Amino acid sequence: MAIKVVYFDIGDTLVTGKAWLPGAQALLGHLRDKGMRIGLISNTGELSRDELASEYLPADFDFGWFDEEIVLLSSEVGVEKPALSMFTMAVNHADVSPWETLFVAETLEETWAAQQAGMQALRICKAPDDLDRIVELIG
Repeated sequence: MAIKVVYFDIGDTLVTGKAWLPGAQALLGHLRDKGMRIGLISNTGELSRDELASEYLPADFDFGWFDEEIVLLSSEVGVEKPALSMFTMAVNHADVSPWETLFVAETLEETWAAQQAGMQALRICKAPDDLDRIVELIG
């Protein structure tokens, strides 16, 4: 089975501070060009999307780059990672088999939880090289 949906954490996976991690924007563009569905699973405290964007994300970050139905922010869904329910919710929202989803994050605990929900998972250790690994996995 091929990966059909890629979920990303935001902080320290796509961005750090208010800057993009090297290669993150290019990777998102590559996945969009391939027609891949792209979502987010991120702990956002009590922040709204507007507060998150204005206070913590790069100025050119656009939630519109992600498929709306698979953007799961803890402030909106009421569950935080690494709760298993966050990842089962993600699979349900994607409406594909768990194995057809990939979750990308920087923490072992979160990638392990995604795997417990049946998802594939990739932990980012060195952002530029690891982000390239996603292109290798998906093509």
